Amino acid sequence: MISYEKALEMVLENVRVLRPERRPVLESTGQVAAHDVLSDVDLPPADIAGPDGYAVRSSDLLTAGSDTPVALSIIGAARAGRSTKRAVRTGTAIRIMAGSLIPEGADCVVPFEDTDEPDDKNGPNRDNPSTVSVFSSVRRGTGIRRAGSNVKTGSVAVLRGTVLGPAQVSALLSIGQTRVTVIRRPVVTIMATGDELVAPGKELSPGKTYNSNAAAIASLVGHYGGIPRILGIARDNEASVLEKLRKGLDSDAIITSGGISHGDFDLVRLVLGRIGKTLFSRVNMGPGAGAVFGLINRPPVRGRNGEVPVFALSGSPAGCLINFETLVRPALLKMQGFPRLNHPLVEATAANSAVNSKGMPCVRWTYLEENDGKYRATINAGGNKANLTSIAMANSLTILPEESTVKTGDSVRVLPLDWGRYRFGAHT
Repeated sequence: MISYEKALEMVLENVRVLRPERRPVLESTGQVAAHDVLSDVDLPPADIAGPDGYAVRSSDLLTAGSDTPVALSIIGAARAGRSTKRAVRTGTAIRIMAGSLIPEGADCVVPFEDTDEPDDKNGPNRDNPSTVSVFSSVRRGTGIRRAGSNVKTGSVAVLRGTVLGPAQVSALLSIGQTRVTVIRRPVVTIMATGDELVAPGKELSPGKTYNSNAAAIASLVGHYGGIPRILGIARDNEASVLEKLRKGLDSDAIITSGGISHGDFDLVRLVLGRIGKTLFSRVNMGPGAGAVFGLINRPPVRGRNGEVPVFALSGSPAGCLINFETLVRPALLKMQGFPRLNHPLVEATAANSAVNSKGMPCVRWTYLEENDGKYRATINAGGNKANLTSIAMANSLTILPEESTVKTGDSVRVLPLDWGRYRFGAHT
C-alpha cells in the first residue's frame, strides 16, 4: 500500500501531454494553446473613431468652453465599414460613428455629449443641421484609436498554455485566425466488470444491478475535456476482461470499474498484470483504497504508440468517483496540457462533527456553503454513509486524517467539485 501523494506522483510521471492538432477556432473552446499565436495584422488596422461624435481639428477648439462654444460647419458623415473622401479643413467637422476611419485632416473626435447634438435624434431640432456647436477643447489624438493600439503585427495574441475561452476565441478571430493549434483531447475507453451488471434500460432481475459507474465516469471524462468511449460490461472471466482491455489499446487511457478486490471473480488486477505492468494496487486512502494503476504496451495505432495508462477504479459508486477525482482527473488535465492540475482548497468551518476511526485517511462527501466570503462545510452531506444520496447532495470533498475527529466549529480544508451543476449554497 502506498500513500495517496505517492500514487498521484506515479500517475503523473507515467502520463504524457498529448500531441498538438489543428482545430477550427470555434471548436477549440476548453482546449490548451500548443504554441504562441502571433498576429500578422494590426488591430485596429487603421486609425478609427473611439466614440460616436464629430471628427474635427483640435486647433479649431482652443477657445471652446461651456460658455464659449465653437461652431463648425458639418460637411459630411462617416460610418464604420465605409471611408469618406471628404477632408476636414479649418472650421469644419464630419459626423462620425464609432469604428469609422478617421477622415483626412481630422486629428481628434469630439463625442456627441460635448456638442449640441440633441439626445432625441428624431426630435424637432434634428432636421439636417449644417453646423454643430462644440462646448469643450480637446487635445490632438483625443477620441482616436490608433492603428495597432489593440494588437500590433508580430505581437502575441494568445500565449502558449492558455486555456481557450470566449476571450481567446474572440482575439483569434479578430486577427483573422480561423484555425488554431491546440493539445488534442484524450480518447478514454471505459468499461465496467461484473456478471451482476445490467445496462441501464434493460430489465433488472434478482441479484442484478444497473451499470451506473460507466456512465458516471463517461460524464466526468467529458466534463474534464476528454472524449469518452464506453465499451460496455466485461463479464467475470479472464477472456472477457482481456477482450475489453485490448479493445481499448487504441485510446489514450483506459478506465475500468470493479474487479479489483480479492474475490474469486475480481480479475482486472490479474489480467492487467499478465498483459501489462501494475505500478500500484492499493492506496492508503478510502473509500476506493483498492485502486490500481498500470500500463499496457500497444502496437502503433493511427500514429499512437507507447504505453496506455490503465486506471482500475473501485466498483462502489462512492469509491469510483473519489478514485476519479483524486487520481484520474489530474492525469486527464496533464494529457491536455492544462497549467493547473489541482483544484484550489477552501478553508471552511465544520457545521457538524465527523469521526474517522480508520487507520487511513478517509474522504467524506461534503456540502459546502458560502456566505459573505465565509465557508461552512457539512461533512457527509446526505447521511453518514457514502451512498448515492450523499453523493447527489454533495458538492465537495473533505479528507479526514487517519483516526481523527472533527468537531463542530473546527477549521477544515475542503476540495470543491466543479461537476457542472456545482454552485455554493444550492442543492439544485
